[in-house]
Amino acid sequence: MSYILIGSRPSPYVRKIRLVLESISYEFRELNIYEGVDGVELNKVNPINRIPVLLDENKTIWDSRQIFNYLNQKHQLFAMDWEDENLITAIDGMLDAGVDLALMRRSGMDIKEPYMYIQRQKDRIESILDYLSKSYLKSEKSHHWNFVSISLLSFIDWSIFRELTDYTHRPDFIEFLNRFKTKPIVEKTDPRLS
Repeated sequence: MSYILIGSRPSPYVRKIRLVLESISYEFRELNIYEGVDGVELNKVNPINRIPVLLDENKTIWDSRQIFNYLNQKHQLFAMDWEDENLITAIDGMLDAGVDLALMRRSGMDIKEPYMYIQRQKDRIESILDYLSKSYLKSEKSHHWNFVSISLLSFIDWSIFRELTDYTHRPDFIEFLNRFKTKPIVEKTDPRLS
């Protein structure tokens, strides 16, 4: 079995999968989808033109959630219940909102302006952080390496890296990040290394 993971190092969606693949052999094909021919190459293997993409022999799996489900089914990596699935949906919602904000800023938009769409993305992130602070971070599960922890770590570290979220008044998230940041796989996949 030889997996190929296509994506960019800074992407929090790609990082989630790289963290999941910690003990599984794979080849990482790094792309810069915003410059040069890499975006064209991505579109050849993924019509939704998003990363990550997982290639497994004659199968192509798009989207980090589907890739995780595929790998988890094949390798029995993490037990997931419906509460975990809801938490992943919430964290992916923050990631979507954060990526939208990052792309708007990269496109030259001032994301400090009070435009409705921009504010909706910021409110979505804050609402989910509030929920996670009151629920997941207070649970024993948040002290274990699991797909929810992997997903949340990927968001927090990326949002700090992209200067999208201020955690000054959210020390529980910094404590959570510090709990795992010295794991070798977390250090190896740091988005700042790109």
